[in-house]
Amino acid sequence: MAEIDPDPRGRSATAEVNYSVFRLSRALQRAVDDIAHEQGVTLPQLLVLKVLGEGVPLSNAQLARRTFVSSQACHVVVGEVVEAGLAERTAHPTNLRMRLVALTEAGWQTLERCRVATDALEERLSREAAPAPDDTLATVVDRAAEVLAGGYFGDIGAEKSAAARRRAAAGSK
Repeated sequence: MAEIDPDPRGRSATAEVNYSVFRLSRALQRAVDDIAHEQGVTLPQLLVLKVLGEGVPLSNAQLARRTFVSSQACHVVVGEVVEAGLAERTAHPTNLRMRLVALTEAGWQTLERCRVATDALEERLSREAAPAPDDTLATVVDRAAEVLAGGYFGDIGAEKSAAARRRAAAGSK
């Protein structure tokens, strides 16, 4: 097959910060999704645990804002973590109409195990994607995405494993 000559106006998408940040975001999300799965929680549940892990009980609306989802979606996720025994609903100390959500001891333990794994991931990123003096932001971000297999770009085994896990989870609902 003959090679196709690229248009001379073209340039690498990975040379652009917005593309590389999106790629890194996908890679991080997938890596942390794997960490969450190993601890028996979903990524949305882990985000709730991380925010509650600041140690301050929050309302459902506050959690929704902090986890970047709608109040309705957050209500579902909070219900899941409460049902799993990782969080509990408590009364607000001054507003009797408001319910707060706080971590249980099991929630703190699950969060700590996830933190250990994400800390190791972040240390690896810092070590392997450390910027050189002349690196651009796009170069550093792209290298970080490469360290994490770019969201499985090119890591066929990891992609197949994650896809099978997502299919299994979708089938169980």
